[in-house]
Amino acid sequence: MSRQATDPGAAAAPAENTRGAGSRLSLITVDQALSSLSNIAALIWVAHAFAPVDFGRFSLIVMVYTVAQVAVRSLISTTVVVHPEEADDRPRTILASATVTGVAAGVLTGLAGGVLLVTGSALAWPVLALAVPMPLLVVQDVGRYLGIARRQPGRAVAIDALWLVLMVAGFGAAMVLDLDGLVWPILMWSWSGGVSGVWVFVQYGVPGRDGVAWLREHWAFSWRSLVGGVASSGITLLFASLMTLFSSALAVAAYRAATLLAAPSTAVQLAVSTAAATDIARDRAEEGAWWGHVRKAIAICLAVGVVNLVVLVFLPDPIGWAILGESWDVVQPLMLAISCKVLLMAGQSGLRAALIGRHRIQTAMVTDIVALLLIGVCMVVGAVLGDAEGALWAMAVGTAVSTACWWIAIAWDGRAPRGRHAARRGEVVAARQG
Repeated sequence: MSRQATDPGAAAAPAENTRGAGSRLSLITVDQALSSLSNIAALIWVAHAFAPVDFGRFSLIVMVYTVAQVAVRSLISTTVVVHPEEADDRPRTILASATVTGVAAGVLTGLAGGVLLVTGSALAWPVLALAVPMPLLVVQDVGRYLGIARRQPGRAVAIDALWLVLMVAGFGAAMVLDLDGLVWPILMWSWSGGVSGVWVFVQYGVPGRDGVAWLREHWAFSWRSLVGGVASSGITLLFASLMTLFSSALAVAAYRAATLLAAPSTAVQLAVSTAAATDIARDRAEEGAWWGHVRKAIAICLAVGVVNLVVLVFLPDPIGWAILGESWDVVQPLMLAISCKVLLMAGQSGLRAALIGRHRIQTAMVTDIVALLLIGVCMVVGAVLGDAEGALWAMAVGTAVSTACWWIAIAWDGRAPRGRHAARRGEVVAARQG
């Protein structure tokens, strides 16, 4: 019996989506922009409605979600992207694994909120508010990558658009009811995402019975992806927290606000890399085909980086105030540094996708950890020497070093024995023919 026969949700998957590559990339870019816009809109609202210090606290809450999101993406979504045939044939089985993982993430977040509550932290209730919808937030994100891997990015756009619409409606209700307190933005933002996660079940059906079967089958790949992803996001959260020890919560707010303004550009870069990973995975049996996808990704991201630099460096003060309110005064001097960081990121666009798409997960994992450690150390040293501005300039330097790390990883992978790579390509061909 074929895999597709065991998963009724596979019936809707086409053998090959006829949508052109350019159109798919456009929709993936729209989806990544919408996904980022949910976070951006929430952060902008908090920047206007609360003091800059509260903006920094809210940013830390969002980063907690980001750590969980990156962990699940590494464990499930990345595996889906590099095994697109699994997304075609077994979506309900994948969603079962996503549900179990989401419940685990929710429990861990709830435990963290409980500890904060006992210690009397002001972040306790916001963290607990995030813990409840966390399982559905995980399903929502995995659902996005299912659509991308199946070359149906319109499905991802639909669930992200639903999140944004519900969140905007929630913020409007909060303003009308004059709701106060940091917990309310968290509720409006996270619960809107949870409701949009329910729509994933409408798209693909309810999860299968065995919630860990798919994870067990792909564990050899997934655990390395998980280590790399959790290490990178955990290192980012750790060093952002260390910044508050060596500088101030206001510096964290300035750092987060600056990265917020660069979010549209980084969303495009992420979309390009995601599309490249999917295409490289599907073309893995064709020797050398991956390099064309990498060149295209770098060219697009370089263009986006240049536009980002011009827009942010010359952004008029009235527009900056309209976006960030009082936080703009502390963020405006940081625009050149964050723009240089985005531009330097373009130099590594597609390189991680090339390794992931060709199943070189061991190399990608090690490079992830080394690159993020270098960036994190640079951030803290920069914060000690120059507060938020020093942290961002140091992060730009660290990004340049990390880009060099990815190029070294690609060159090192190219030195691997040809026989080993040929054997892997033969396995892919045999699997397709079977």
